[in-house]
Amino acid sequence: MIQRIQSIYLLLAAALMATFLFCPIAQFDTPDGLYSFTAQGVSTVMAEPAAQAAEAGATIARTSVFTPTWGVFALGTIIAVLSIIAIFLYKNRPTQARICMINAFFLVTFYVVIFLSGYTFHGDLAATHTSWTAYLIMPFVALVLDVLAYKAINKDEQLVRSMDRIR
Repeated sequence: MIQRIQSIYLLLAAALMATFLFCPIAQFDTPDGLYSFTAQGVSTVMAEPAAQAAEAGATIARTSVFTPTWGVFALGTIIAVLSIIAIFLYKNRPTQARICMINAFFLVTFYVVIFLSGYTFHGDLAATHTSWTAYLIMPFVALVLDVLAYKAINKDEQLVRSMDRIR
């Protein structure tokens, strides 16, 4: 049946990950300005005018710097898609449980990739301060929901096996 509790867990995990792909992950304060790190990349939020132009009284147009982070975006998309696929594997519970565990591994890897990317950009941009956002809790909640779905799938599998023994 598709109307099981693990389907709700997996749907919520997919929705959280899909939402996270469009939320800011961190902000970097640099001497050049403020940069925003999202799953799509690192872009300029606000650029500071050059010292020479500020002294001369001229204004400099804001420039938009964009560096894509395809690894973060691709991994987040894979996690969301695997959660949706697992929902529709309700007829094959062992495969559904395996996909949940693979998804949990990807979620842990996702955190590693995010923090490695963040610290790499921190160094590359010569940032003085990095502000991580509260949106970083979303993949953790998705991980918890994925583990809860795994437990519910195993509980269903044990129930089916116990019914086979009674026959």
